[in-house]
Amino acid sequence: MNPIKLHFSRLAMLLLLVCLIPNPGKAQEPSTSTKVPDTPFDRKFMKMFARDCCGVTGADGEYSVLLPDGRTVWIFGDSFLGTVNPDRSREKRKPWFIRNSMAVQEADTLRSLYQVIDGWESSLVIPPNAPRGKQFSEDSLWYWPGDGFIENGKLKVFMTGFYQAKPGDWGFAWTSANIATFSLPEIKLERIDHFNYPGIHEIHWGHAVCDGDEHHTYIYGAEDKSKNLYVARAPKGNILAPWEFYNGSEWVKDSRQSKPMLAIQGSEQFSVFKLNDNYVLVVQEGGFMTGEIVSYYSDSPWTGWKNRKVLCHTRLPDDVTSTANLFAYNSLAHPQFIENGQLLISSCINSFVVEDVFRDASKYRPVFLRVPVSRIFEE
Repeated sequence: MNPIKLHFSRLAMLLLLVCLIPNPGKAQEPSTSTKVPDTPFDRKFMKMFARDCCGVTGADGEYSVLLPDGRTVWIFGDSFLGTVNPDRSREKRKPWFIRNSMAVQEADTLRSLYQVIDGWESSLVIPPNAPRGKQFSEDSLWYWPGDGFIENGKLKVFMTGFYQAKPGDWGFAWTSANIATFSLPEIKLERIDHFNYPGIHEIHWGHAVCDGDEHHTYIYGAEDKSKNLYVARAPKGNILAPWEFYNGSEWVKDSRQSKPMLAIQGSEQFSVFKLNDNYVLVVQEGGFMTGEIVSYYSDSPWTGWKNRKVLCHTRLPDDVTSTANLFAYNSLAHPQFIENGQLLISSCINSFVVEDVFRDASKYRPVFLRVPVSRIFEE
C-alpha cells in the first residue's frame, strides 16, 4: 500500500463529478436530454425505511440480497441510529453514525443488525484491530460494503477498507479489499478474507455482483477516476479461487490487463442481474440530482451491452425541500421486488452539509422508484 496515493470514498468520488455539472453551486433542474414518462415513488418501501427509532433510521448503500428462505437482507454503508423527532430532526449523539449495518426484511418489517461493544454502538463488520472512534463508530479505519450474494448456503458481502489519511471530510484513502462471510439463517459473521487484484488503474471490485450464470460468479467494479465499468469472474461456488479478468476481447489471469467492459461516466455502485434469458445492467449516469438512471441489456454478463435506455431521473419526494447541498447517488435495482411488471430502484439522498441530515432525517434516507421492466427492452 502506498500511503501517498489517495483513493477517495464513495461520496468523494461523486464530488469529482461536480466539475462536470454547470454552475454546481446552484440547484440543478432535471436533465431534459431524454424525455421519459413520470416515474412513481414506491411509498410502501419509503415508509418502511422511514424509521424513527429502534435501529437504523437512515443509511446509504441500500444493496439487497434475496436469502434462500425468502427474506431479503439490506446492506448499508454509513448508518444513523438513535431517535428521529416528530419534526423529522435527528438526535445528535456519539457516535454520530456507524460505518456499516444491515437490516433483515420480513414482509413489511425491518430488523437492524449492528454491534454494541462496551456500550459503544459499532458497525456490524469492523476491520481487525481497528480502534474505537471518537465521533463515528470507527473513524481511523473502517469498512464500507459493496454488493452481496449467496454461496454454498452462506451470505458473502464485499467490504472495502478505508482509513483517515488526511484531516477533513474528504481525506479518506483506500486500504484493502475484503469479503465477509455470514452464516445463515442468523446472519452471523464467520470470517473476513482479503483479496488483492491490482490494476493499471484503481478498480473497486465488488460494487456489483451477478450470480445468474451456471459456471461463474461475475464481479464488477468501477474505475476510481473515470468510472468506467470492469468485470472479473470466479468459479461458481468458490469466490476465493483465482479470478479471471475481461480485457476487452478475452479472459486473462492478470488483473493488470483488465479493460473496461463499458466506457461510461457511471456511479460507483450499480446493479447487474439476470432477468429471464438476458442480463440487465442498471446504473446512474451523469451528476447527482440531474442524474439519469439508465439500463443496458445483453445475452452475456460481460460484453455486448446494448440498448441504452433512460429509465428515470433521480428526484426527491414532494415533502423533501431541495437545496443546492442535496445530491442523489448510487442508484441500485432490486429485481426480487418486481411487481406488476415494475422494477424497484433505490437512490441514496445526502447533503454536502452534515447539519442538513440532522435537521431533516429524510435528507439521508433512500428514495424508491418504480419503472416498467418493459422499458429496458424497448427498441
